[in-house]
Amino acid sequence: MMHKALIGFDINEYPEIKVFQKYFECDFCEYNEDYFIKNISKYTILVPHLYLDLSSKLIGQADNLKYLFTPSTGTNHIDLQAVKENDINFYCLSDNADFISEISSTAELAWLLILAANRKIIPLNRRVISENSWKNNDIRGNQLKNKTIGIIGFGRLGKMVYEYAKSFDMNILIYDIDENSVLGFENHAIDFEGLIKSSDIITLHPKLNETSFEMINKRSIKLMKDGVIIINTSRGDVINSEDLLSSLESGKVGFAALDVLKNEFHSGKLPNDPLIEYALDQNNSDKILITPHAGGATLDAHKVVFKHVAQTLRDKIYE
Repeated sequence: MMHKALIGFDINEYPEIKVFQKYFECDFCEYNEDYFIKNISKYTILVPHLYLDLSSKLIGQADNLKYLFTPSTGTNHIDLQAVKENDINFYCLSDNADFISEISSTAELAWLLILAANRKIIPLNRRVISENSWKNNDIRGNQLKNKTIGIIGFGRLGKMVYEYAKSFDMNILIYDIDENSVLGFENHAIDFEGLIKSSDIITLHPKLNETSFEMINKRSIKLMKDGVIIINTSRGDVINSEDLLSSLESGKVGFAALDVLKNEFHSGKLPNDPLIEYALDQNNSDKILITPHAGGATLDAHKVVFKHVAQTLRDKIYE
C-alpha cells in the first residue's frame, strides 16, 4: 500500500521536513480548517501543526487516516478519544523518553524568561530604544543567587530547570503529583501549598490534566509572596487567565512571562486570551512578557524531531 502523508508545515519555512519524502508521498501544507475538511480523506498519514485544534468534527472527516504523529509532547490540541474511535494509530514525542531527554529547547526558553523577568530586560530595553535614555537606577531587578525557585512539574523539563537553578546557587523547591518523579530529590520536595507560599519565582512544567488545570488561580495566587514572578512554558490552561490578570493589575504578581496561553490552537492569529490584550498595552511591559509558544521551536531541535517522526512512522508502518 502506498501511503500518502499530509505534513502540516511549510517546506520553505521548515526545509528539514524534506526527510519525509524519503519514505512517503507527501504534501506539505500549513492547512486551515477548510483545507483539512476538503482534503484529509486523501491521506493515510498526518503530521499536524499546532495552529488548529483537531476536534472530533475534523477527525471524523479523516476517512482513510491510519497514522497520526504529532511532533510535540503535549496533546491537548487533539481529541484523542476521536482518534481512538476512528481506529487511528496515534504517536507523540512523549512516547520515546530517551529521545526527548536530549531536547532542551523548552527548558532553555523557560530559563531565558526567568532571567528576563528577574532582571527587567523588557523595561531596560525600552529605556534605550523608546526613551533614548541611559538611565537605569529606577529599573533594577534582582540577582538569582539565594532566591527561592519553585518548580511545579518535575519531569524531563522540570529536572533540566533544576540543574540550571543549581548552577545559579538558588534555593530550589520542587512539586509533582507523582511522588516517583521526585525520587532522589526528596530534600527539595514539598507540597503544592508550601511551594507557592515560599517561592520568589514559580516556573510551571506540569502535564495538562485534571489536577493541573487552572492550578494557578485566585486561591493559589493569594497564598503566594507579594511580587512573585510566574513563568509558564507548559500549557495555557494551567493558569486561570482572568485571575492572573487581576493579580498583575494589583501588583500581587510582580511579573508573568508566558510562552503559552489559553485558546492558542485555533489559528496562527493571537490567542483569544485576556492576557494578550493586557500585554499589548505598552504601559504593562514592565509586568508581562509573552512569546508565541516558541519553547520547542529551535532549528536544531526541529531537525532531529522531524527526522525522528519520519523514521518512527516508517518503522511502524513497514515493520
